[in-house]
Amino acid sequence: MDSQIEQITPVECRVRVTVPWTTVGPRLDTKLRTLGQRARVPGFRPGKVPARVLEKMFGKSARQELANELFQETFQTAMTSHEANPITQPMLESSTLEKDTDFVYAARFEVAPKIEPKDYKGVAVRRRPAAADEAKVEAELAKKQEEFTEIRPIEREGDDARTMTRDGDVWTLDVDGKIGDEPISRKDLEITLGKPETEFVPGLGAEIAKFELSVVGQSREVVFVPPADRVKPQFRDQAVKLTLALRDVRETVIPELDDEFARDTGEAETLDELKEQIRAKVSEEDADVAEREARQRLVEALLERNEFDPAPSMVTREVQAQVDMFKRQLAQQGLTLKQIGSSEAQMAANMRPQATFNVKAFLLLEAIRKAESIEVPEEEIEEEVKQMAEAQGQNPARLRATMEKNNQLLLLRAQMREERVLDFLMGASEVTEAPDPVEPSDADAGEAEPSTESA
Repeated sequence: MDSQIEQITPVECRVRVTVPWTTVGPRLDTKLRTLGQRARVPGFRPGKVPARVLEKMFGKSARQELANELFQETFQTAMTSHEANPITQPMLESSTLEKDTDFVYAARFEVAPKIEPKDYKGVAVRRRPAAADEAKVEAELAKKQEEFTEIRPIEREGDDARTMTRDGDVWTLDVDGKIGDEPISRKDLEITLGKPETEFVPGLGAEIAKFELSVVGQSREVVFVPPADRVKPQFRDQAVKLTLALRDVRETVIPELDDEFARDTGEAETLDELKEQIRAKVSEEDADVAEREARQRLVEALLERNEFDPAPSMVTREVQAQVDMFKRQLAQQGLTLKQIGSSEAQMAANMRPQATFNVKAFLLLEAIRKAESIEVPEEEIEEEVKQMAEAQGQNPARLRATMEKNNQLLLLRAQMREERVLDFLMGASEVTEAPDPVEPSDADAGEAEPSTESA
């Protein structure tokens, strides 16, 4: 067998393969004889059909079948001999298999571009200082406050007793009725007043808010029209008629944000100390974000210094992976692309620029990794799997086996390699700490460039 590879573009090659007739002929004869033993030809006994008759009847199909077999057998051999790594299935351009003639074919395939990375050391990179956004601090404090919030029976006697329900009360009820002509029913429903997301029917919470606490254990009928912006189009302006079996009501007790609350968390002695701990955590998380942003800018700068085009198939696969992931996220919310006014083609077009960047970044970082001989020791991968197993409460060996089966271990190794390369590049860069530049507002722009026209 003889083969030659031609580089058509930086990401596409053509291979030409010749298989001599001395190899092809005996295999074609064997294939025809096998067909002759099975064939039922009028006038001839099985296995006694002359070769010329077999050639006339089955020669074309036998040659096509053998050509496909030889193509499958020799393509990978040719790739190995030329140290080529196709990233797509070969597309057969031409092939000829005729009697007494060498079998010749040509096929095209895509390859990853050959990148010789340059100018990747000493790059100027800006990293903004970490900051503790007070809004995030307050949000974290509110989340912790919610963790210690309790649902308790409502005090019905004494000086603090109340008669009317209020926001935060949690009602347990059974619902039966209609919205328009559509029957609706639900048992053991819980609705928290002031939280519309807990309502079985939009607007039901507002109706329950009119009740006195004394109605617990009784049934009440309500009739109302749900807010038009919170119901499906077919139910807009449709009256809701429900019978409510009001079984129980409890109140939400939110702890005061004070030193006692801080001590109850077991994390601090005073509220100020607790806030400072949260502030430090928010600042640490923001430092991680700032580092990722700096690394993103570094990769962008490196791609400007190392221009190349990725193989189209690599971008296509990345686009499809992103679209599939987005569809899975929508499905978890009970939605489809059609329901959000989009389509797979539109999403693919929107995601193509980011997908192209992802592929180019991967290829360049991988080229730098090879140039610098950067590896991740197997011990570190084992340790990472062990930590993942502990976090998930699994056996490390079993988790590793599952990850290998699902190709997740391959992905983990690639991610750790990429992080190691970025660690190296950040260490070799000229990093400066500086805040993000403030873009001028329209008012500032107007002051900076006063109009020359008269009033």
